[in-house]
Amino acid sequence: MISKLVEHKYVYYTRCNSEETTLEDIFFTHPESIKLLNTFPTVLVMDSTYKTNNYQMLLFEIVGCTSTKMTYSVGFAFLHFELEDNFTWTLTMVKGLLSSKDNMPKVIVTDRDGALMNAAGTVFPETYTMLCFFHIGKNIRAKCITDCKVHPKPPKGAIVDKKELKKNKVKNREVVEKVVIAWRELVESPTEESYASNLLKFKEVCMPFPEFIAYVETTVLNLKEKFVRA
Repeated sequence: MISKLVEHKYVYYTRCNSEETTLEDIFFTHPESIKLLNTFPTVLVMDSTYKTNNYQMLLFEIVGCTSTKMTYSVGFAFLHFELEDNFTWTLTMVKGLLSSKDNMPKVIVTDRDGALMNAAGTVFPETYTMLCFFHIGKNIRAKCITDCKVHPKPPKGAIVDKKELKKNKVKNREVVEKVVIAWRELVESPTEESYASNLLKFKEVCMPFPEFIAYVETTVLNLKEKFVRA
């Protein structure tokens, strides 16, 4: 891989384990990406993908946004672990590509990965970190489908009327959509006052599902300042 990076004139950085015998992390970027980063450093979006290679190393991707709302690749890293130390090293490599201290990102967007959020705060302390609305909404819908069931799935082997089963599935789907709509209104609240009002509406819709409400309050809304519009 390194020979290919050299052949195509990529910029890359590596680090080994403490014995310096095994490559653990590698970050690479193209010179054109470095130019774009220094021209459009304002917003950076970053996330990891998994199971993309034979070594099961995660691929960490960083993307920038231009003034015309186009995206470009800042750089990529294969990381041995998904730990704060690995993310901190990678973001430090990215910071080293910036030509000036006055050219730092203004906003970094991540998913709800604590290690990545902490690393971003350490390397770019003046940058505002936000959470990705898409990731959170996707998790809320998945959790809602699991928890918000008016008619639970019948036990395996139970005799069930097919028409009744179909009706129950439709009813459960309607409940999920109602919860998702209430959630969208909540996170898109334009003011703190409307947020408080929409939070009451959201809790009212979810009242039959206390476990779901507890999940949302303790794992998502505790970070509301990082993704709610208000």
